[in-house]
Amino acid sequence: MKAKWDGSGLRSGTWGVATSLAVDAADFESYDPELAEMLVGGALGLEDGLTGYLGLRMTDVGPGFATAEIDVRPELVHGFGAVHGGVVAAIVDHVLGSAIFPVVPRGTWPATLEFKLNYLAPVRDGVIKATGTVLTLRRRTAVVQVDVTNGGVPVAVALGTISLNPPQARNDSGDAVATTQGGRAGSGGG
Repeated sequence: MKAKWDGSGLRSGTWGVATSLAVDAADFESYDPELAEMLVGGALGLEDGLTGYLGLRMTDVGPGFATAEIDVRPELVHGFGAVHGGVVAAIVDHVLGSAIFPVVPRGTWPATLEFKLNYLAPVRDGVIKATGTVLTLRRRTAVVQVDVTNGGVPVAVALGTISLNPPQARNDSGDAVATTQGGRAGSGGG
């Protein structure tokens, strides 16, 4: 499966409307299409644990955006007949980081600091689709918006902040080197 970004810089928004927030590779200092392909193709081994249980799959990754889907199954639906909100929160969290991953230097770890999630409608069946779009990218943080749909109907929207943790300095043996608060390699002291 290939990432579907066509390089045009403008794509349909999640709800079928062209979005001015669409980005292309030129909007970022770096874009790693190989890493985007790996995210979509499952080559990074992110399909274990909770994402594996949920059946979460990446369907599209490009410069500053990522889309994932989950098929609704009976075990994801609570006693009131709707998908548990935690399922929606999990897909939101996943695409928050996935939208950032290919546009930061390799080795940088995007970690979710927080996100606000508004549930708009219940999901009862079909496919949950979440698309995250980078709104801003700074040296240490990024802000990503996630639109969630079910059968083309908006069911949730989220706004999240991602911490960008740079690659650790390594010594000649490949071991991580302690850093000072300023982020420079050192003995770990003052």
